[in-house]
Amino acid sequence: MKAIVTLTMAVVASFASVPVFSQSFHGVIDSVLQDFPYNLRHISGDLVLAQGEFENYASTVELPGAQSCIITRWHSIEDTTASWQARMYKGEDFSEASKQYGELFRRLKGCYLRLVDGSKFFLTGDWEPATQEAPFTTSTLRIQTGDERYREVKVEVELVFLVTDWAVNVNIVSKKRDDQVGGGDEVSR
Repeated sequence: MKAIVTLTMAVVASFASVPVFSQSFHGVIDSVLQDFPYNLRHISGDLVLAQGEFENYASTVELPGAQSCIITRWHSIEDTTASWQARMYKGEDFSEASKQYGELFRRLKGCYLRLVDGSKFFLTGDWEPATQEAPFTTSTLRIQTGDERYREVKVEVELVFLVTDWAVNVNIVSKKRDDQVGGGDEVSR
């Protein structure tokens, strides 16, 4: 009997240590940001698409209302970080796409990264207004923390024209500045 109780407690304890990701808008953004230093390995689901240069995986956390959430891993010698994308809207109506774009930016401004010590770091950035004449518009937010693991992380909301439709995406990426990738030595010459 004592062995069964011990086994039961061990099973319960193991489930208690597995992170439970909140599926609220803010909770999903926090979950993705929390997992960024681990190259999004904890929230990567099944392989969706494998190409020569990249692989797409389903995300195990999804923004409410998203049409899809994908994690992309590039096969690059210089930068092997993953990126996360949520497709939030796709349709012909620019007014609706623009409305979604603006609403998502406002919601992202209220999001934050909560570190293990309980401190919160909010996303900050500037709004880039969309116009129907521009094929794409991006507003970028960053985490204002001294934590080096988040130095290159950007949260973007983008409005993109795709031949016949408008798409609105939320992207969380880590991108080195162009002068730090590849030709870094050439810049200093």
